[in-house]
Amino acid sequence: MASAPVRASGFIAVALASALVACLAAAAFNLAIDPFGIYGLLEVPGLNAYKPAKYQRVRLAKAFELHRVEPRAVVLGTSRSHLGIRPAHGGWDTGADPRYNLAFDGATTHEMYAYLHDAQAARPLREVILGLDTWQLGTDPSQARPDFDPMLLDVPGDPWCHLRRHMAQLRILFSIDTLVASIRTVAAQDETDADWLAPDGQRLGEVFFRRPGEPFMSDGPADYFRQVDRQEFGFKLDLGPAAHPHRGAAEAAPDRSSLEYVRLMVDFCREHHIDLRVFITPAHAHQMEISAAAGEWPKIEAGKRALVGMLAEDAARHPGAAAFPLWDFSGYSSVTTEPVPVAGSRREMDFYWDSSHFKQGVGDWVLDRVFGTRDPDHPVPADFGVKLETGTIDAALIRIRGDHAAYRNSHRDDVAEIDAMLADTLRQIPPERRAPIGPVP
Repeated sequence: MASAPVRASGFIAVALASALVACLAAAAFNLAIDPFGIYGLLEVPGLNAYKPAKYQRVRLAKAFELHRVEPRAVVLGTSRSHLGIRPAHGGWDTGADPRYNLAFDGATTHEMYAYLHDAQAARPLREVILGLDTWQLGTDPSQARPDFDPMLLDVPGDPWCHLRRHMAQLRILFSIDTLVASIRTVAAQDETDADWLAPDGQRLGEVFFRRPGEPFMSDGPADYFRQVDRQEFGFKLDLGPAAHPHRGAAEAAPDRSSLEYVRLMVDFCREHHIDLRVFITPAHAHQMEISAAAGEWPKIEAGKRALVGMLAEDAARHPGAAAFPLWDFSGYSSVTTEPVPVAGSRREMDFYWDSSHFKQGVGDWVLDRVFGTRDPDHPVPADFGVKLETGTIDAALIRIRGDHAAYRNSHRDDVAEIDAMLADTLRQIPPERRAPIGPVP
């Protein structure tokens, strides 16, 4: 008769074997269903062709997509660039193919820098378009969002990072979260939605905003525009919980500001002979008015000066190479001051989905300026975009201040609405949680 220790060890062995089989079965199921669209081994309509989880994990999906596409040119930026900047635009270097839109919602410059390394590790880059929002022009530490996982990203010439990336991929494959997403993917096949994430990484606004149930459709373009205005005040005035890194990620060093990471990207592109072109995104004038009301104007001006100085220093250190250009589209122009439909209107704007996100046609104008190209059938408005350099920055900032004053005088209803939103937001935020409001120009 077997002794108790022998019976116990046999039970443990069976349990371990069962657990191993269960883990392998779960991993195989995750590999087949592929809920985040990161393996691409199997796609069966009615089983896993529709992947709703992918749209909530775009950072994750793009980390894998980079190594499948192996682009020679990428777009870096936030949701604005994700929506508006086309990899298919004709101005890109013809030798920089394939091209990929590597922008994603809420991207910080810390994250952009990490993804730039990963793209270079996948295949040496020739061209990078870097879109910066005005909130990224500050000196506060640039951290990372909760769903940012640096373990998935490679670094050129670093074998340890390459190995770590593969280990992180295995972790995802065996993850309970992935298993839950796989089960939900199978269950959601009857709820198929239009695919708004293009193969080249761009978010397709024409599809995304026009989905049934999307506030842009259900509430109407005019009311949705105002919802985004209110949301922006909430972002700027409510300190809220700080963004924090993914578990296992190191905190951004206290002296690594948003602009510091931009500098690192400039240095990286110069070191690797990558053609870098930088632009400040063309949000609607309401966004500049909100920034002014929230007291951010001095930070934005200082940030633009710092960017100009940074690129001028880089050019001075490399006199034989082409300077990296900086274009500013954030000022007041016939594009950014497009009239906003009255509340309740169903009329769609020509240039904007909301006060933050510009349409693809505007993005084409941005790229025409940045690349120096022209489309006779879609000419860039003369007042859209200014190239910022040491010799033009002072005049550009003075002109924007004057245009700001003129806008407030000519759009009194818009300004009154924005001021009312500010007052309403302040009433909802406890004083101890309010961000300080600086001087208004």
